[in-house]
Amino acid sequence: MAKYLDETGLAYFWAKIKEKLAAKADSSALPTKTSQLTNDSGFITAGDVPEGAAASSTVPKMDGTAAAGTETAFARGDHIHPTDTSRLSATGDAKNTTVTFTAATTRAAIASGETLSILMGKIAKYMADFGSLAFKSTVAKGDLDADVQASLGKANTALQSFTETDPTVPAWAKAAVKPTYTAAEVGALSLTEAANYVKKSDLTNVYKYKGSVAAVSDLPASGNTAGDVWNVESSNMNYAWTGTAWDPLGQIFSIDNITNAEIDTVLSA
Repeated sequence: MAKYLDETGLAYFWAKIKEKLAAKADSSALPTKTSQLTNDSGFITAGDVPEGAAASSTVPKMDGTAAAGTETAFARGDHIHPTDTSRLSATGDAKNTTVTFTAATTRAAIASGETLSILMGKIAKYMADFGSLAFKSTVAKGDLDADVQASLGKANTALQSFTETDPTVPAWAKAAVKPTYTAAEVGALSLTEAANYVKKSDLTNVYKYKGSVAAVSDLPASGNTAGDVWNVESSNMNYAWTGTAWDPLGQIFSIDNITNAEIDTVLSA
């Protein structure tokens, strides 16, 4: 069910809005001084600085040992810390980072939590054990071991000279060039014709009208197939079986005007 605001309700709503605006204007006053405003960020102005306090002129330090310090001057709001060159940046390409390592003596799996020098040593061992074949984009027969090349040659010769002698194999199957048939010759549909037909699986969930019943309680409780549709005469609505329950394919729609009480409820919130 929907609601709408008719002419009478609109006039009542506007009168209530004007009452609230008038009450708001009478009960609140705008501040006339900055001292009456609340500073949400917690900053202080020059007038709030304690007598004798001064802004520091010392450049912020970095790459040193942590210390509380002895200066009494406060840090300026726009001071900038230098880059900490003793730490590896979390971003960038680390192009200036130097890693010292020794290649591992045996191949071992890389593990999480290992230092960069250990990881690089393991990688160096793997790279050193690769043969030249590992770095080629394509592998030719000549790149293979001599024994492998000889075996491939024998296999190729055997395949080229093979003749089928099994008497159970039909002659057309033994021929070098096999016969071809059209779809019509073998009783099949062509690809063009097949595109005009739908599959059985495409029709499983299509709505199927089954008939009418007097009330919802008369809808069959068993023997239903997903997509079965019945008309219920008492509400003049159709119900479809989802596979587990009856689903109404629509609903009765009505629209009423909003009452003054409902307007009061909205405005009070």
